[in-house]
Amino acid sequence: MQIGLYEDPAVYDILHARGTAREVRGLFRIARRFIGPGKQTWLESACGTGRYLRAAARLGIRGIGFDLSPGMIEYARRPGTGQPRPGNPRFFVGDMTDFAARVRPASVHLAFNVINTIRHLESDKALLAHLREVRRTLRPRAVYVVGITLTSYGMEFPSEDVWHGARGRCRVKQVVQYVPPIGTKQERGRQEMVHSHLVVTRGRRVEHRDSSYPLRCYSESQWLEAVHRAGLRARGLVDDDGRDIVASPSGYGLWVLGG
Repeated sequence: MQIGLYEDPAVYDILHARGTAREVRGLFRIARRFIGPGKQTWLESACGTGRYLRAAARLGIRGIGFDLSPGMIEYARRPGTGQPRPGNPRFFVGDMTDFAARVRPASVHLAFNVINTIRHLESDKALLAHLREVRRTLRPRAVYVVGITLTSYGMEFPSEDVWHGARGRCRVKQVVQYVPPIGTKQERGRQEMVHSHLVVTRGRRVEHRDSSYPLRCYSESQWLEAVHRAGLRARGLVDDDGRDIVASPSGYGLWVLGG
């Protein structure tokens, strides 16, 4: 069986480590702006290897993270000695549509889900269930920061990104091709296909790994309708550094959601 990016936590962590500290500082600025100063608890859904929450812990943030992949959670739990220590994030295996029972109600100051991870949810029904689960965990005045690329149906073209990462003797390169939906925003046209080619180099050993997966698409109106149905509202739209931006029909941004 071909091993993709999400089935190899170590490779995933190496590829995405660069820029983590800067992105967490951006989340910290968002928290200060929309919530205020003071001790905080952050919640990350689909946290992967937990890199954001480990960086946030160094800023004094209490973190809670969960992921559907037991392998990702096992990796997230083992930084340092691999043993739980005071101040370390708490990680558990959980589904984005059914996790609130594992988190104390109204205990989270800032929840976040970035880099289009929320688009792995396969339907509007699943998205709505997820947003309602998040809402149950949020304190009064708390916010949910969602990083999502919106879709302008019928107006987009295929594109490509290249990512690099290295740690020790391991080097990782990922070439990602994005194929947007064709036609209108009807149900059959709401998937963007992502094709990933990984090159993993360890010394003289070189592996090539291919995988493909769909991402759910949302226009701005579809996204905001789901937010409203979940009992939330958009309090702001910012970039990775926490600066205000204007919504784009097919652009990426961090949507700051609250009650």
